[in-house]
Amino acid sequence: MPIDEDKIEQLLSHTESFMNHVYWVQQEFPIQPSKNHCGVAINFNDINERRYDFLSELQKTVTSWVYSNAVKNRIFQERLANSSDLGNASEHLSSLARRKFRTGYPQGQFGELLLFNFIQYFFKAPPLLRKMPLATSSSHERFGADAIHYCKNETQNIIILGESKCYKSKYKFATAFKVSLSSLVDAFNSLDSELDLYTYDDFIDESLQDVAKSYKDGQLNNVRYELVCLIAYNETRSLALESEDQIKSEIMQIITDRCTNIEAELFEGFKHGVLNRMNYILFPIWDLDKLLSDFDSGR
Repeated sequence: MPIDEDKIEQLLSHTESFMNHVYWVQQEFPIQPSKNHCGVAINFNDINERRYDFLSELQKTVTSWVYSNAVKNRIFQERLANSSDLGNASEHLSSLARRKFRTGYPQGQFGELLLFNFIQYFFKAPPLLRKMPLATSSSHERFGADAIHYCKNETQNIIILGESKCYKSKYKFATAFKVSLSSLVDAFNSLDSELDLYTYDDFIDESLQDVAKSYKDGQLNNVRYELVCLIAYNETRSLALESEDQIKSEIMQIITDRCTNIEAELFEGFKHGVLNRMNYILFPIWDLDKLLSDFDSGR
């Protein structure tokens, strides 16, 4: 049975509180393909970078990354029925989600959690396949894209594949960019075999099972793929910190400059059609090592 756009919207998790602490701009950057991409940064109020609230709100999205709305509600209601305590039921749900994380490996989990939020916010697309529970399942091998989301418009069924790369310490923007593109193309090429493994498992939201099955059976019409590449990296260029407008303008100029320095040869070898579906989210972070450490210790 086809799923309508209103139902898809109900599957989205709450991202607005987190995004209130993200500054973002959609514009063209000097990279291929030539279209609007997203430059993002931790938000500023005047000269104050809102790092604490950014990280706090990001951590509050962990439960929704791990569990669908239906599963969250089931776990919460079962605990509430046993405890008759809203706080206890809420903490029980959060604790179960946090246990899916492995401490000491913050880079990948931080990047994938960002990707989960950004795809939902920018594309209005809930996850088709939940990658975090899959990563902690001992009986399943995880490969392919870091994120697989789904949405639709009046004429198309849109499948969104996402890849996140998070580079701390020494500045490696160009390296991250090249690796991200290659990884995302590989994930695109393995999409069909990946969905073949998990279509009948509970890693796919129950409301989207029919979508996944229709796709695998070749019965999902007017499919369009979009590829999302998130690159979060440690930025080393100092900010002047004179005013909020100046800081935000300078951040976007830094992203533009980094893109300008990417050699055109980097894009060679990618098929034109696949390259045109690329959507970049470029995220400079100052003192990324410290932020990752705080993320790892704060759950």
